[in-house]
Amino acid sequence: MEGDPERFDAVLLNIAQQSGSIDGILDIFFGFLQRKTDFFTGAQSEEAAQEMVLKYYKKHWKAGVKKRSEIGEKNRIADEERRVKAEEKKHKDEEEYRKRQEELANKPKVEEVTDEEAAAIKAKKEKKEEAKDGEDEGEKSDEDSKESPPDGNGGTTDKYTWTQTLSALEVFVPVRPGVKAKQLVVEFGTDTLKVGIKGEPLMIDGKLHAKIKPDDCMWTLVDNKNIQINFEKFDNMKWWTCVIQGDAGINTKKIVPENSKLSDLDGETRMTVEKMMYDQRQKALGKPTSDQEKHHDLLEKFKASHPEMDFSKAKVNYGGRGGGGGGAGGFNFG
Repeated sequence: MEGDPERFDAVLLNIAQQSGSIDGILDIFFGFLQRKTDFFTGAQSEEAAQEMVLKYYKKHWKAGVKKRSEIGEKNRIADEERRVKAEEKKHKDEEEYRKRQEELANKPKVEEVTDEEAAAIKAKKEKKEEAKDGEDEGEKSDEDSKESPPDGNGGTTDKYTWTQTLSALEVFVPVRPGVKAKQLVVEFGTDTLKVGIKGEPLMIDGKLHAKIKPDDCMWTLVDNKNIQINFEKFDNMKWWTCVIQGDAGINTKKIVPENSKLSDLDGETRMTVEKMMYDQRQKALGKPTSDQEKHHDLLEKFKASHPEMDFSKAKVNYGGRGGGGGGAGGFNFG
C-alpha cells in the first residue's frame, strides 16, 4: 500500500476505542469485508483468502518483532544504568558512613583515674584558674562576642544533628546505608525519645530538653541513610539548648531568631508585638511610649473637664522613664 501509512489512523483509532479490544477490531474488520466487499464471495478458495490475510499479517508481524526487540534493548540499557548508579550510590553512602564511624571511634575517650589522681588534677586546675581569673574573664567575654550563631539554631552530637525554630525542631540521625523503614524503632513521648534499629542497641534513648506535642510529630527515612524527625514544641516561645538532656548544648544567646511576618500571627499576639515594636521605636527617639501617651491623654481630658484647677506647676510622672519633668514626665507632647 502506497502513501502515508498513518493517514487512516484517526478513523482506525476511533474504531479501536469503540470496539474495546483487538478481538472487536478484527471482528469489525472482517465483518466489513463480508458485508461491503467480495473478499469472501469472490475468493477462488478459502485457502486463497487465508493466504492473502497471512501475507499482510507476516509483513506487520516482522515489523512488530523488530520494534519489540528495540524497546527491550532500550529498557535493558536503562535498567543497567539504574543498577550501576544504585551500586555507586550504595558504595558512596557506605564509605561516608564508615568514615563517620571512624571519626567517632578516634575521638578522645575518657580515661579512668584514681581518687588521688583526680584530686591532684582538680587542685592543679583550680590553681591555674585562680591565677588567670581576671585575664580569663576578659578573654571569655571577647570569645563570646566573636562566637558565631549556631547553624540552623541547633547543633551536632556524635549521634545526630539538629536545627530549630521557636516552635519546631528537626533531628537528623544517620543510619547505615540500606536500612529499611520497617527495621527502625522511633518512639517519642511527651518528653522522651527512642531511636534505633530493631535487634540492636538504641542509638538515642533519653529525656528531651522540654515537652513536645507527640500527636503533631512525625519521622521519615531519607535516602535510606538518615532518619528525619520533626517535633512540635509544647512551649513555642523558648529556644532549646539541646535535644536530649545531658548531650552537648548550644548557647541560645547567640541564636538569630528567624524572620516572621506579622500577618502570620494571631490577632492578640500581633497587637502585642506591634505595641512592643512601637514602644521600642519611641524609646529610641526619646519619646513617650503608648502607655505614657494614653496616660497623657487621660490627664488632658481631666484638665479640660476641670478648668477651675491650675496644673501649671504640677509635676507628672507617667512611668517608664523615672519621673519628674515638666508637665509630662520630661516628654514633649507638643
